[in-house]
Amino acid sequence: MPRPCDATIPDATIPGRIAVSLTRMPPPPPTPTPREPDLPDRPHARSADEVAGHLDVDVDTGLASDEVEQRRQRHGRNELGGSDGPSWVRLLWEQLANAVVVLLLAAAVVGFVVGDVVEAIAILVVLVINTVVGFVTEYRAAKSMQSLRAMMHTEAEVERDDRRDEVDAGELVPGDVVGVEAGEQVPADVRVVEGEDLRVEESGLTGESEPVDKSVEEVDEDAPLGDRSSMLYRGTTVAAGRGRGVTTGTGRDTEMGRIADLAEDAQDTKAPLQAGLDRLSRRLAVLVVVGAIALVGIGLLRGDDFAEVTEVAVALAIAVVPEGLPAVATLTLAVGMRRMAAGNALVRRLPAVETLGSTTIVSSDKTGTLTRDEMAVVAVELVDGVDGDEVWRAAALCNDGDVDPDGDPVGDSTEVALLHAASDHGVDWRDLRERHSRDREVPFNSDDKRMAVVVAGTVYVKGAPEVLVDDDRHADLAETARDMAADGLRVLAVARRDDPGDDATDDDLFDSLDVLGLVGMRDPARDTVVDAIATLDRAGVRVVMVTGDRPDTAAAIANEVGLADVTAVTGAELAEMSDEELAEAVATTNVFARVSPEDKLRIIEAQQAAGEVVAVTGDGVNDAPALSQADVGVAMGSGTDVARDAADVVLLDDDFQTIEVAVEEGRRIFENIRRFGQFLFSWHIAEVAVITASVIGGFAPPLAGLMILWNNLVIDVLPSFALALEPSGSEVMRHPPRPPGTPVIGATVLRRILTQAGLVAGVGLAAFAIGTRWLELDAAGAQTMTFVAMSLGQVLTVFNARTDHGSGFAGASRNKWLWLALAITAVLEAAALGVPWLADVLGLTGLPANGWWIALGLGLVPLLAVQVPRMVTAARDD
Repeated sequence: MPRPCDATIPDATIPGRIAVSLTRMPPPPPTPTPREPDLPDRPHARSADEVAGHLDVDVDTGLASDEVEQRRQRHGRNELGGSDGPSWVRLLWEQLANAVVVLLLAAAVVGFVVGDVVEAIAILVVLVINTVVGFVTEYRAAKSMQSLRAMMHTEAEVERDDRRDEVDAGELVPGDVVGVEAGEQVPADVRVVEGEDLRVEESGLTGESEPVDKSVEEVDEDAPLGDRSSMLYRGTTVAAGRGRGVTTGTGRDTEMGRIADLAEDAQDTKAPLQAGLDRLSRRLAVLVVVGAIALVGIGLLRGDDFAEVTEVAVALAIAVVPEGLPAVATLTLAVGMRRMAAGNALVRRLPAVETLGSTTIVSSDKTGTLTRDEMAVVAVELVDGVDGDEVWRAAALCNDGDVDPDGDPVGDSTEVALLHAASDHGVDWRDLRERHSRDREVPFNSDDKRMAVVVAGTVYVKGAPEVLVDDDRHADLAETARDMAADGLRVLAVARRDDPGDDATDDDLFDSLDVLGLVGMRDPARDTVVDAIATLDRAGVRVVMVTGDRPDTAAAIANEVGLADVTAVTGAELAEMSDEELAEAVATTNVFARVSPEDKLRIIEAQQAAGEVVAVTGDGVNDAPALSQADVGVAMGSGTDVARDAADVVLLDDDFQTIEVAVEEGRRIFENIRRFGQFLFSWHIAEVAVITASVIGGFAPPLAGLMILWNNLVIDVLPSFALALEPSGSEVMRHPPRPPGTPVIGATVLRRILTQAGLVAGVGLAAFAIGTRWLELDAAGAQTMTFVAMSLGQVLTVFNARTDHGSGFAGASRNKWLWLALAITAVLEAAALGVPWLADVLGLTGLPANGWWIALGLGLVPLLAVQVPRMVTAARDD
């Protein structure tokens, strides 16, 4: 068959047309496609004209509408994407992906196979209850976090088709020419093409506590993010001035998007409790499988019926698996979550509640976390003979800031700080402005670093000390300004002079100034931070500051809040360190400054590699990767959506002290988990012991499968949960955190568990033996005696688990839930014995009077065997 290019179309093929030969015809030229330029590399280091040329846009007319649509198809909407809320499928899978659940499912399947339908259904009911409890609790926590997200619609001013318009910020594309002014949020990454006194608040992105001056001039290509003065970045806020620029990145191609990607890529670490319970589940699985195979093998070798042997194996599986463990653990964490929420800490992921209790390091952001995220005057130096009121009068009049009726700042944070200081010193700046309007002004600009206003014949000036303070005339004052700057303060000089007349130029206004004094400002520490850090230090938790701010500012705040070793290590120094040098630095350094999001991530990873359990706090986009990587991420409620989404815990009151409270709650939870773990596992080991003894001894099982399952539901959940609600003692914050990797059930607790299990199993076997041999009861009667003795014995040992030493009844009145749990448990156990249909299902029967007394008496033995020696020891010590 000839190729199409070799064919000739005869005349008859297309009537009325001239025959056209296609033999060896050259291919048609490709259809031209609109040029879609790539995003410019390092736009901060390229001139504004070069960036505009690269993006093929005229900055005077903007993009054409059809070009905008083509670029949107290529680059997508200007959105970061992110979570649409909790995935119920993922949350459900997390409840089911558990070795304990798998074991119980296997036991239910075996129950159906061998005909124990009631028992199999009962197991499934338990699984459904546990799964629903865990799922609902975590889903509600996730929904609470979703409701916290600010859902705001943002508009952007854009030049398109040679006209100015307002559009949805999500519609911006690379090459769009956008305008911004004071108070607005930057909608995308923008290369500045013109600016007038343009200053931007970038603390959420870089950690820089002061507004940053922006200009058209390009900067060095290796300039860190906080020094790229030619760029505006998405999510930052214009503090003062106005400007225009060319959009260089949208959506995930912005600096914020890059950091969001880092946060998503950060390793999701498991909480210590979660990891411990996973290990415990796997060991239980191995124990069940090995034990079941051994018991089945022994029974078959002895010639027992296969169905009976299988039934014993299922009973073993039910006995060894703590069905109530997932529910009690989840409910314990949920109660901790509610307690923390009452203390203004919203927990997004339940295991984070306990993880805070095992934290060894808190790596904290500075701006907005340790500090208030607002400038405040903290130092004033007056020239000799100058009245302080004159300084504040000048600072209030030479000022473009304002405070709205709700008390929210308007304008540059340093100017608002001056207004607050003026008010604190008795100057009514609002009345002053109303009575004295400006006759003339010279706006502040980043080149001259000064501002002047003429009011009622007087010139008032403020600006950088190096511009206004003459070293010859005011040598001491100039030295003081340098010292204040070295202490991390932003220093402004305030001056005045008589009006030089209408003919004076702008420069003339700054001649022959009388300097009044210096004002030093910084973002001050929160009021509660010093006490919180001191408490954490006493509890063995080290606080480390990791910030994008300048080293001198970071060191000053570190000194103010009481951090030891305030020599800051910078991001540039980190970049030169090997992994070994970094490991040494994170072990000894408490202040890291001028660090990038990548630097923060590397610091956290190094701390974790050293075996630390790391909590990270922050509020900015730049904190998100570290928040994700941390063992527990703690975000400020007023921070960015990106930070909150990356965190495990959100502080609704933005108070660092809330972390201290959360650490205490986490420690309390771990201690209580140990308490109910001791109680719960002693019961299951006792059940396994009596079943194993029956197989080895060749006698009938002392407990049937449904009896075990019933007791597991009643005893596992209620008394265990009451132990989980034990009030915390004052000592929990007086000792160091437990070493990382410490098991939930350690050697000491295991010894107590085995002792308790031996006592309960002993009374169970004794009751069964007495029932069969002495009282000559049938199998159901002997099992009922065993049921009563073991149930009572285990329930009363809740007092043994309350304390490691001393009386288990001491302070029990403080835990009202304990007594409620015991009362409900007694009612349920009585129902199992006294309600005919329920007793029939469980296989329980009536007992003679002496059978009841013997069973109840045996049930007291485990409690007395532990408490009596403790009482004797306490009396001897007294």
